[in-house]
Amino acid sequence: MKSKWTQQIFSFFVLLALVVTNSIAGDILHGPALEQTSVSSTEGSIIVYREDDGDANHVPTIFINDDVMGSLLSSEFAQSKLCTGDIKLRVATRGEVVSAGQSQMIQIHKGQITYVKIVKTANNTFMPAIVDETQAQQALKNIKTTSNIINRFVAQVEFDTDSLFEFNSAKLMHSASAALDNLARDIKACPNQIKHIKIIGHTDRIGKKAYNQHLSLKRAQAVSDYLTKHGVTVPMDVEGRGSREPVTTNCRGKFSPKLIQCLQPDRRVVVELLNGDNQY
Repeated sequence: MKSKWTQQIFSFFVLLALVVTNSIAGDILHGPALEQTSVSSTEGSIIVYREDDGDANHVPTIFINDDVMGSLLSSEFAQSKLCTGDIKLRVATRGEVVSAGQSQMIQIHKGQITYVKIVKTANNTFMPAIVDETQAQQALKNIKTTSNIINRFVAQVEFDTDSLFEFNSAKLMHSASAALDNLARDIKACPNQIKHIKIIGHTDRIGKKAYNQHLSLKRAQAVSDYLTKHGVTVPMDVEGRGSREPVTTNCRGKFSPKLIQCLQPDRRVVVELLNGDNQY
């Protein structure tokens, strides 16, 4: 059984027997700040900046775990608060020269700001360079403008419900605890950044619509109850969407074990982690 990110977001994979679950470490939970801000003892942050290099034709775009943090014109910076842990940083370049950039791993620490200078190379592409706070603050005295791109994606974890529930049941299996315990642990690791959680249940199309609607809601509620029982105090909403939003397109035939297996991706629970900027 497994859980997975719907969007590729974050590292710290934990392999447990037949369970694979993703940590939310390094998750961007805010877009660029309007000004340089401090960071609390329970969170980390990153500031990327580009000094005045006189080049208006080539623009670097910064990606954290393949999600856009911001694009920087000359003399701009961007800041994002992050869950602590390892992140994948990549700088792409657009303009006369286009480059996807190479990824590198950077560790985000609690209570610290990581400073990254975006450096222009001889071939008009850009690369990141980690710098110390003294060097960064000296450069930032001359950089007053933030990036105009704000990241609004919603971090979400998707569970195959077959890994949590028996078929046609809303009672969590004992084996579901491994994946849900990891999720609860990761949420509690970012107490100041996850402001709201939305849990959405989905079923396949087998059965009556009204029954599937009720089943999907009960499954979402079961996940919410489990997280609450295991110390998650973030406000949670639950929703059941029944079979209205299938992801399969080629499952045909009458009710059978083969059809049940084919429709497996439709049976899922999605947990959205919201921070206030991306409230629904």
